[in-house]
Amino acid sequence: MQSLNALEDRRKVVLIKSLRTKNRFYALVEPERGIRNADTVEDIPDDLILGIAYPCLEDGLNDFAVIRTTFETIDLFPENDPLRAEMMEIVKEARDNLVRRLQELRDKLSARKAFFLGTDYNEFKQHALRVMQHGYQRRMLDGMMKLNVFCSVAEAEGYTDPNELPYFYEPNPSTSIDVFQELSPEAFIVRLFDDVLESVLNDANYQNQYRFDRNVFQKFLTVMFVNYATTEPIFYGINRGDYGVSSEKEMDTTPLYMAIRRELLAIEERLRVAPEEEVQPVVVPSLDSGVPAPTKEVQVSLPGELVNEEVLMGPISSLCSAALLLRRKSDPETQRIARVILADAEKLVDELKRLGIISPLTNNPGHVNNV
Repeated sequence: MQSLNALEDRRKVVLIKSLRTKNRFYALVEPERGIRNADTVEDIPDDLILGIAYPCLEDGLNDFAVIRTTFETIDLFPENDPLRAEMMEIVKEARDNLVRRLQELRDKLSARKAFFLGTDYNEFKQHALRVMQHGYQRRMLDGMMKLNVFCSVAEAEGYTDPNELPYFYEPNPSTSIDVFQELSPEAFIVRLFDDVLESVLNDANYQNQYRFDRNVFQKFLTVMFVNYATTEPIFYGINRGDYGVSSEKEMDTTPLYMAIRRELLAIEERLRVAPEEEVQPVVVPSLDSGVPAPTKEVQVSLPGELVNEEVLMGPISSLCSAALLLRRKSDPETQRIARVILADAEKLVDELKRLGIISPLTNNPGHVNNV
């Protein structure tokens, strides 16, 4: 009966983006609802069971990149320069985006309307606790994420050689490590996102780039790292057959979309059979994705497509944010220059995708209502 129902299921896997939060989720949707793959909606419908996989967390990197790059730019101007205050508006907007993203993720996870796909929740909890209790080498984290965040924070604190220095995830005072340890894996992940959100909302973390990196960005990167380390590689979405997600391309037979469909159906079945029990998404066996699976010891080497975005997209995203700020000016010439910057940035990102330097699923910050 179950296989017959599966055969009669006409729903398709779609990647939906929320205009309000800018989050993207996977879902199974009936054709008659009119929601197509790669569509944008005002808000994600509440009745859908959502899958969290690449590119949901990675989309948030753009906001982090804008904040960090803007802080770097602000430091180039004197303290009394009025432009500093204007540029802090860019930080505020990116921060507001982060808040909306994280609130939606936390709330959907808490309501059991969203689930990480291909992720072993028990391993996720154990790996995250390891970083909290025993630490993880900063050099290794920076190397795997292709960034210089963890070591630069240690250097700013006076450590001359932070390479072997461990990084410890420090929860906010509202939740101790002991409390985290007692939570179920599903509740643990919800509380972890709540902890990151609490750091994002803390005004004290926006005094300069160091405080932001130390108290906010390091935390988000750690959550991303643990997620990658405990997720089947097929859900990274970097199999060549998965490239070019759009409403015009038939994606149902791609490795990624087949895996997503199987897992969403399995989650639905578990919710139907045991609606009050904790739902542990099944880990779909890895197909031939061409990506080696991470080991259990968190010695994970992330695929290049997943770690190039922040390095390249940070300055581009910040440039686009500055252009959007300029576009608000009343001067027509300033508005024209802003439109040119956005249009060229959009072309640049499209070219980076075409060349395979960044993932085709990366958000294009230049793709705005450029009129």
